[in-house]
Amino acid sequence: MNARDRHAFTLIEVLVVIGIISILTGLLMPALGMARKSSNAIASQSNLKQWGAATSSYANINKDRLPWEGKSATGGSATADMEANLLEKTFWANALADLVGERPYGGLVDQAAAGLGEIPSPGASSVWVDPGADADPNAPWQFGTGKKFCFSYVPNSRLNDSVATTLHAKNEVITMHHISDSATTVLMMETRSNQKEISGTDFYSGAALDLCQADWHAFPNRYFEGGHVVFVDGHVAHILNDVGTRSFQGSRDPAQAGGDWNKPTKLIWNPQGPAGNVAP
Repeated sequence: MNARDRHAFTLIEVLVVIGIISILTGLLMPALGMARKSSNAIASQSNLKQWGAATSSYANINKDRLPWEGKSATGGSATADMEANLLEKTFWANALADLVGERPYGGLVDQAAAGLGEIPSPGASSVWVDPGADADPNAPWQFGTGKKFCFSYVPNSRLNDSVATTLHAKNEVITMHHISDSATTVLMMETRSNQKEISGTDFYSGAALDLCQADWHAFPNRYFEGGHVVFVDGHVAHILNDVGTRSFQGSRDPAQAGGDWNKPTKLIWNPQGPAGNVAP
């Protein structure tokens, strides 16, 4: 046997090595996937903290008023109203943009429509975008002539449930003094990015995704069986999807008589009264 023969691998040895590599790869891939999800979750929490801080700063310089959450149609869809929303300086995506180092969203939309950029959407590195979001095939959502929008984070649509009727119809806003428990009242949240994020049999599986504001109907389920919210006091927390979408009475059906999605001491959607019974 010559030296070349003594140093050659046999077929069995090669197969053993391939088998070991396959096993190690199989063990490593889930760990890498979990690490990536954890990294995305941390980045998304950081984005929410920025939006929370921006909202607080806005209130401090605007007589305690929160920015306008924008108008949306019954069912939560904002596409039909986005043109009008973006004309308002008090619309949150315009009003808070400077405070997170961005251009007002209306400017971003116009720039993209002119072919001078792209609307930040899942896959982009931007404070507008949750890095863990997997975009719906129809997103970004189109409106007007060549215009699009896509939000990973939106304000709590229920903050104004009990005060909007006393305010100017075009700029329905709430002030900080309406909120008694800042540590449990939801300010902004991640929103679901595609229909596949929850099971097709889930009660909320058909909720609108083209949103500028949202509540439990579009609560996410992409991070460890839940998603993140930033509360009025500025802290961010992970909330299980089942907790965020279940009423205080234990139901998940907003049409249930007497249902209230406020959970005292834990999760408040409407700080001035019950949250529920009507579609967004």
